[in-house]
Amino acid sequence: MKRIVSSLLFTLAVTVASSAVFADSVVNAYTCKLKEGKTQEELQAANSKWLKWVRANVNAKIESAVGTQVVGEQNMFLFADTYPDLATWAATAEALDSDAADELDDLFEEISDCSQNRLWKFEPTP
Repeated sequence: MKRIVSSLLFTLAVTVASSAVFADSVVNAYTCKLKEGKTQEELQAANSKWLKWVRANVNAKIESAVGTQVVGEQNMFLFADTYPDLATWAATAEALDSDAADELDDLFEEISDCSQNRLWKFEPTP
C-alpha cells in the first residue's frame, strides 16, 4: 500500500510540475538554410554562443535547439528557442537589441539565411 501511495504522489508531483513548466512556455521557431560551404558544426557553435549569452544576460531557463531534416532538402533546418513565458521572450528581444549584444549581431549572418519565424505558445493537453 505504501508503495502505491508513493507512486501516486510521485506521478501527481511530476504531472503538476510538467504542467507548470509548459503552461506558459513560448517557442520562437525560425526556418533557415545553411549558406554554401557552412557546416552544422559551425551552426551549433554559433547557437551555443547565443544561448550562453541569453542565459547569462536574460534568463537561465531559456532553451534552444537546432532541428535538422531527416527527409527532404538537407540544407534546411529549424531553430527552436523556448522561453518560460512571453515576458522572457520580450526581455530577450530587448536585450538582443541593446549595445551589449553587438557581438551577437552578425553571429548567424555568415552561416545561415532565415526566411521565416513564428512565435508559438504551448499549453499542455489535459
